[in-house]
Amino acid sequence: MTLTASIARRARIDAFKAARRRATDWLLSRQNADGSLGNAADGFFFYRAPWTFALVGETGAASAVCGWFRRNLLMPDGRLDGPFRVVNDAWAYRDSALIVGAQMLGQYDLSYGLMPELLRWQDPASGAFANDRLPDGSMGDDQSIPYAAGPGFAALATGDLATARRVAGFLRRIWDAQSDLDPATGLPARFFYDWSRARQAPTTQFRDEDAFWYVVDNQADRNQRWTIGGIAAGFLCRLYLAEPRPEYLDLAGRYQAFSMAATPAQFKYGPVCKSGWGSSLLYEITGEPAYEAWTYRMGDWFVTHQDPAGFWPPIGTGGGAEASNAPLSTLIHNALEFTMHVDTIIAGLTSRPIPE
Repeated sequence: MTLTASIARRARIDAFKAARRRATDWLLSRQNADGSLGNAADGFFFYRAPWTFALVGETGAASAVCGWFRRNLLMPDGRLDGPFRVVNDAWAYRDSALIVGAQMLGQYDLSYGLMPELLRWQDPASGAFANDRLPDGSMGDDQSIPYAAGPGFAALATGDLATARRVAGFLRRIWDAQSDLDPATGLPARFFYDWSRARQAPTTQFRDEDAFWYVVDNQADRNQRWTIGGIAAGFLCRLYLAEPRPEYLDLAGRYQAFSMAATPAQFKYGPVCKSGWGSSLLYEITGEPAYEAWTYRMGDWFVTHQDPAGFWPPIGTGGGAEASNAPLSTLIHNALEFTMHVDTIIAGLTSRPIPE
């Protein structure tokens, strides 16, 4: 590497750090005296706050959020519920993100204490987790890659390798069930990423207007769940670090390859955000230049799309007034997740020395 290239890479990392700081400051400015963020009545939307604040060293803010959850959401039976939990989508996934952050902070009633309820949502047949809670309190039939990987991270955080292995088994099972493969690459051309609990098979029949929730057509220029490759690869890398079995790393590479092979149009949409999760960890583990280059590209994407105030508006949803008038809860939700991703990117890129 030339000196000029080395200086340029360091400058890019400095830009990523500055973006992380701007986002952190903006989030702190939206924290209320009781520990909540924004308008808590909007629902359980800042579930990732303990994880994000712990990563960036704001442990006071993180602990304050945990205190608010403890006082307002934690039920005597160890579940998170009540009037502030106003939405039923991503039920177990939301719990899992809080578990990871709480474990990082030593808030064990919100990490170990929430695991029994989380594990109740795991499908014993597939290893996946139910996506949503239905109005009657039961579990929906849909189970998808992101909402399985999230609880997988929680299982790793709390030392539950058996559950994490079952998540990895699901990621292998749904990958192997894909039939629409690109003959040139062997990668799925369309990835049906939702799994039916009742049928124990991918969901391939759905209304066209619901396609976002079921399939990623890897070369189509439209808002899609590009998240599936990066979050699966990220989880499998973390599992590999806990239990270095080659098949975990191989599968992580396949999911990340699917993400990186997608149309460049994916960078027009917010769900590309998780792609840097997988590439940064794969670079940390393997040192492969392709993962390094992709991770820098993802870091640049976060910097480019960040508002000067520190938050990220919705990306690829129409722009203009639609983005600038987004609800505060959406902006907080985005900033909490994107700050976490930027931190992971910085960690991956700095885990190996940049040649002088």
